[in-house]
Amino acid sequence: MLTVSRADVKRKLRITSSEYDAEIDALISETLPALRYAIEPEYLNASDADLLATLNLGALEVVAGEMSATLYRELGAWTGFRMGWLQVEPPALRNPRDPSGLKAQGYARLKPFLKRDAQLLFVYRAREEDEE
Repeated sequence: MLTVSRADVKRKLRITSSEYDAEIDALISETLPALRYAIEPEYLNASDADLLATLNLGALEVVAGEMSATLYRELGAWTGFRMGWLQVEPPALRNPRDPSGLKAQGYARLKPFLKRDAQLLFVYRAREEDEE
C-alpha cells in the first residue's frame, strides 16, 4: 500500500508553515489512487520492506514535485523589485510542469514497477519534455 504524509511532503519541500496543508492533503488524495492504479498489484502487495519504501519514496517525490510546480506557478513567484542599488530578480526560467525535477525523479523511480500500459504514458511524457 502506498502512503505519503503531509509532513513528508512539507519536509521534502522545506515548507514550515501550515499555509499549504489543505492543498497538500488534496494533492495526496488525488495523486495516490492514480499511482496505485498504475503500479502492478504484485509490487503493492509485496512484503519486502525495501520495495515498499522505494514505492513510497517514488510516490512522495511525485506528490512533492506536483506541489513544487503549484508553488512555482503561484502569483508573485515571478515578481522582482529594485530598491536603490539592491535589485532582486525572479528565479531563472525552468520547466513550470516540474521545476524541482522531483516529479521526473519519482516517475523514474516507479517506472520498473508500473503496468505496461501506464509505462507508455510516462515514456511519452519524458520524450515530450526532451523536445522542448
